[in-house]
Amino acid sequence: MPDHHEVELTWAPAADAEVPDLTGLPGVVAVERSATDDLSAVYFDTVALSLMAGGVTLRRREGGADQGWHLKVPAGAGRDEVHLPLARARYVAPKPLREAVSAWSRGAALTPVATVDTHRTTYRLLGADRVVLAELADDRVRGCVPDEGSAPVEWREWELELVAGNRSLLKAATRLLAAQGVEVSEIQRKVERVLGDRVPRAARAKRPKPGRSAGRVLLALLVEQRAELARRDSEIRRREPDSVHTARVATRRIRSALGAYGPLLDAELAGPVSGELRWLARTLGDSRDLEVVHARLLRLVDEEPADLVVGPVRRRVDAAYAVRQREADQQVLAALESPRYLDLLASLDRLVLDAPWTDLAGRPARDVLPPLVAEEWKALRRRVRAIADAEDHDAAVHDARKAAKRLRYVVEALVPVWGDDARNLAQAAKRMSSMLGDRQDSVVARHGLLELAAMATAAGENGFTYGRLHAREEAHARRLDHDFDVLWSDILARKRLRAWLR
Repeated sequence: MPDHHEVELTWAPAADAEVPDLTGLPGVVAVERSATDDLSAVYFDTVALSLMAGGVTLRRREGGADQGWHLKVPAGAGRDEVHLPLARARYVAPKPLREAVSAWSRGAALTPVATVDTHRTTYRLLGADRVVLAELADDRVRGCVPDEGSAPVEWREWELELVAGNRSLLKAATRLLAAQGVEVSEIQRKVERVLGDRVPRAARAKRPKPGRSAGRVLLALLVEQRAELARRDSEIRRREPDSVHTARVATRRIRSALGAYGPLLDAELAGPVSGELRWLARTLGDSRDLEVVHARLLRLVDEEPADLVVGPVRRRVDAAYAVRQREADQQVLAALESPRYLDLLASLDRLVLDAPWTDLAGRPARDVLPPLVAEEWKALRRRVRAIADAEDHDAAVHDARKAAKRLRYVVEALVPVWGDDARNLAQAAKRMSSMLGDRQDSVVARHGLLELAAMATAAGENGFTYGRLHAREEAHARRLDHDFDVLWSDILARKRLRAWLR
């Protein structure tokens, strides 16, 4: 499914307003009228408008250069837009798009919820060498809700979408138009204007502050990461690169927060959610770990001198991991389609919309949260100290890595409240978890090399190269052990990193 990242802004001009001269915008040397089109779009959603509540738009549009099915998913400051061509079925969304919105629809049927007709005149904002910086759409719009007898809604809007330009162009356009009495529209999606107050309001979390409640800090994280998980779910189903990894990160962030800040929530209600998040993270992790180790082993082979690569080593690595990757990816998709996963999403919804707060959650964040983070720091310190006497050195290092990662995620949630104090500790935890993560990848790679060597030997191939690669990974792990000892000593010495936790 081809897609691109869309960044645009919409203004609400008067019906008789003239499009102003935009050559005064930074970098714009000319403005050309490029096209006039009549567009007709049908928007699809569940009966409960759950896509709309999540900021997601799904439509079938006829007319214009990009007619077809369009899916738009919130992503950072803009939206990821996916296009599919028109099909015979006018009122049934293509299966790939139905699957891509499952995190919001939860399997509910998608039906037409609004129709929007637009008469559009498009202007191209050109920079040097006629590079298109942005496109301005001057739209006259008429929208209605099907089968409702309500009067159609009509309005005018200007929509500026970046092409090769950057966000400074949008800021400059906002200032220029405001000077002419044209303000940014309060509603940025056409369909939302048509549906009006029918659109359910999604959970919102105001930016937390030290004097505000501790519960508000946790709620802000839960709202953000629940939305992040839904977005990454969509990317997994669309086979986007790195989507499994980012979904696992969102899952771990939520679980880390529920663990560290558990005293803010009723344990009987929040505890089971943490357990289900662990299941999801493990399922996602199997696929991600195979992807990482596969790439690592191929890199190791490619770095070897050609005369030391004996036999079809690269081909064997590729073949073995391709099979494992397909199986793991199928398990991920099966998990995302399971009732268990849908129940988990519903539980996260309840945590966000009606969290079972304890009395502690109502107390000021500055009083409640630092001691909880201090406990995470102490847990990490215990894990690191346990490495020296551990019978299973690799397992002990891995435990320290998980503690460092959890500390990182927990502290990152406090950056909006504690600023540089939290940011510096989070960065230190990130350095630790990254270094120990590299070491854990080395451990897994060595296990993989032993398996590959056994397979090669059974097939009558020479196992020499697998042994060399195993030895290289052993040496790399020893270097990382030394580097981590140095890093840990440095972090312990920097007492200011955790002075704010007292």
